Amino acid sequence: MRSSRRTDPLLELRLFRSVPFSSAIVAALCALCGFGAFLFVTTQYLQDVRGLPPVAAGLCPLPVGLPVVVVSPLAGRMVGGRGPRLPLVAAGSVLALGGGVSLTLRPDTPLPAVLAVYLLFGVFLGAVNPPISNSAISGMPRSMAGLAGSLASTGRQAGTTLGVAISGTVIGPQIARGGTAFTGSAHGVWWMTLALGANIVALGAIGSTRWARSTAERVGALAGPTP
Repeated sequence: MRSSRRTDPLLELRLFRSVPFSSAIVAALCALCGFGAFLFVTTQYLQDVRGLPPVAAGLCPLPVGLPVVVVSPLAGRMVGGRGPRLPLVAAGSVLALGGGVSLTLRPDTPLPAVLAVYLLFGVFLGAVNPPISNSAISGMPRSMAGLAGSLASTGRQAGTTLGVAISGTVIGPQIARGGTAFTGSAHGVWWMTLALGANIVALGAIGSTRWARSTAERVGALAGPTP
C-alpha cells in the first residue's frame, strides 16, 4: 500500500477507482482464463482421448485462428464507432456458448463437429481483445495510458496461467484413463468457461454505463490531462 503515498509510484492504485479500467482488468483475467483452459483441455482431448498424433493434434486448433483474423478488425471498428459494450458482450456470449457446446463433446464426436466448436473460441478471442484494451486506457491521462495497457496485458497473462492450472487440476486425475472418464471430468472446465463468459457479459454491460464512464473521468481529472 506504500504506492499510494508516493508521488511517482510503480503502480497507480487510483487507476482502480475507474470502473471501466477495473472491469477491463477482470474481463481480461476471465477471458484468457477461459481460453487457456480451452487450449489445455483441447490438447489432452485430441491426443489422449481421440488418439491423434502430435502433428495432427496441433493442426486441429488452426480454425481458432481464422475467425481472429476476420473478427478482430471488425471488433476494433465497432469499438471505435459504438464503444466497447457490444463487442465485449458479444465476446462473453460466444465464450459461454463455446463452453456450453463443449459439454456435448464425447470421445466419438465427429471431428468436423469438434472443429466447428473450436471456431466459437476463435470468434471469442477475436472479439474480446479490442474492447478490453479500449476500456483499460480510455479516459486515462497520457502519463498513465502505458501503465493501464500493461496492466490489462498482465491480466491476460495471469488469466492464461490460471486457466491452465485450474483445468489441469480438474482433469489431471482422469487423463490417464481417457475416454468418457476424461470427457466427463472436462465438464467441470466447460461449466467454468460458461460462467466466465457470463461474467464477461456482465462486466461489459456494467463497465460501459454512464456511471462507469464518470468514474474514469474523475480518475483522469485527478491524474492530469488526458491524451
